[in-house]
Amino acid sequence: MRPSNRSALLTTTLLVAAVLAAAVMPAAAASGHYEFTDDAYTAEQGEVVSITLSGAADANNTSAALAGENNTVPLRIGGEDVNFAVNATVVDEDRDGNVTLELNTSTAGQANASSYLTAAGEDSVNATQTTETLPATLDAGDYSLALGPANNSTDTATLSLQAVETTETTTESTDTETTTTAGETTETTTANASATTDATTATGTSDTGIPGFSAVLAVVALLAAAFLAVRR
Repeated sequence: MRPSNRSALLTTTLLVAAVLAAAVMPAAAASGHYEFTDDAYTAEQGEVVSITLSGAADANNTSAALAGENNTVPLRIGGEDVNFAVNATVVDEDRDGNVTLELNTSTAGQANASSYLTAAGEDSVNATQTTETLPATLDAGDYSLALGPANNSTDTATLSLQAVETTETTTESTDTETTTTAGETTETTTANASATTDATTATGTSDTGIPGFSAVLAVVALLAAAFLAVRR
């Protein structure tokens, strides 16, 4: 065989091999075709925050494109530096290119990861917490979100937890100055109709009430007695 024919045959063989390799390429190669719909997710401590994923804009997100394991994507939340780290595998079960995860921040870190990180609808998520169990709710602050392999993230975002605003109800003790208006009480002193009448008991005063009448009678009696004595 001539050298030119050999070169042509080798080139043809390589091209056929490349086409076959592309045709049988494992579906896992497209597993990174998901991204976060937002760069940041914000919630208050204790709230349930929705983390949404969708097929990358440059990907062919059809059921055929998401066949095999193409509908699976690794997810990482937090890290050792914030004392809360979760590794999860998200599965787009209905292969529609959209997944909504719900993270309950009131119990996150305090129980099994699958209890506080769930997927809405028909989709699923398998999560494992790699840090120690927390004694209370997650601290306020930023927690990283990443899709793809640990050493080759395909997309990142941030979860910002804000402290719950506590409204202090201050009850001001107001000294209420109670002014007792004493209504002018007019005491009407009613003179008793039968007021105390000074009963003057006139000693030696006759019932006639004529002054000196008794003395006159005495003089008359003496004159009468004298007259009788003279006649005898």
